[in-house]
Amino acid sequence: MKKVRHEHIKPTEDLVAKKIFSNTEITSAFISDILGLSVKCSKILDGTQIHSSFEDEILLYNTSLDVLAELDDGTQVIIEIQVAMQVDFVKRLWLYICEQVSQNLDEYKKDGIETHYLSQELIPVYAIAITEKSYFGDNRAIHTFSMRDDDNYEELKVKFKGIEEKRNLIRMVFLEIEKYRENTMENYKKVRWIEFFGNKPYTHEPEKIMEQADSIINPRKWTKEEKSMFDERRRDFDGYYAHLAYVKEEKEQAIAEGLQQGREQGIQQGLQQGREQGLQQGLQQGLEQGREEGIEQGIAQEREKTIKMFADLVREGQLTKKMGASKLNLSEQEFEKYL
Repeated sequence: MKKVRHEHIKPTEDLVAKKIFSNTEITSAFISDILGLSVKCSKILDGTQIHSSFEDEILLYNTSLDVLAELDDGTQVIIEIQVAMQVDFVKRLWLYICEQVSQNLDEYKKDGIETHYLSQELIPVYAIAITEKSYFGDNRAIHTFSMRDDDNYEELKVKFKGIEEKRNLIRMVFLEIEKYRENTMENYKKVRWIEFFGNKPYTHEPEKIMEQADSIINPRKWTKEEKSMFDERRRDFDGYYAHLAYVKEEKEQAIAEGLQQGREQGIQQGLQQGREQGLQQGLQQGLEQGREEGIEQGIAQEREKTIKMFADLVREGQLTKKMGASKLNLSEQEFEKYL
């Protein structure tokens, strides 16, 4: 079995994904499958953006597609395709939702709607993220988040203007391509879109809408301008990733050299410190030894003086030899040497 459906193209590349979501029929089917909504039609309110950021003093292209679609009942859906790993991506997606709600409120205000009536005009704003990398620490490729009761997990749903059934206040769905497994059969309506955007072979016979989506990303059916634009973007990315590989190699070499230099400096410093510490320890030991020897010598000199004093008393007849020896803890024979 082939590992990919298309050899030289990825559905997650921004220009390719833009073509896909420019087709409202495919966009409607995608939103309907992922969010479980009944979608009759949709329209694209906003196109694409290329995000970039500085990291390690290198300009990184973190290509992503931002699509804002509006359904026939007014529900708005933000679709984001994220290729590179992004710090705080989940919070950023939530921020997109908040910004869109805020923009909607601003439009209502321009229409003259008073502040205390704004809540009646609110429409649902949901988000779907298709990511090549994993953001959640489990093996599930699909995560759906909404507001729920902590005790019974009941979803918080409210009535929105122009929509018959109650809807979730918030919904965020993440499709993580990296976690895709071929034997995943549950929720295939959702899984097939991971297969599609992950450029994986379909595990089920593709329906007409999937064949239509695959047909759109077939370069043979592109215009000359589209092919030229794609080729130019591809060259930019090839150059960018080649530069990244070069920078990575330079960093690894610099780290290796730094470690080697650090080891050599560490050995040299260790030897120097060892010599200095040895001298210091020798001096300290000498002082200690000198102090101990000095004390012992002092004690010996004092004892000599004491013995001499007692010997003088014995010679002067003021003290007997036996008594003098006893006071000095000496035998009479030992004491005799000092007389």
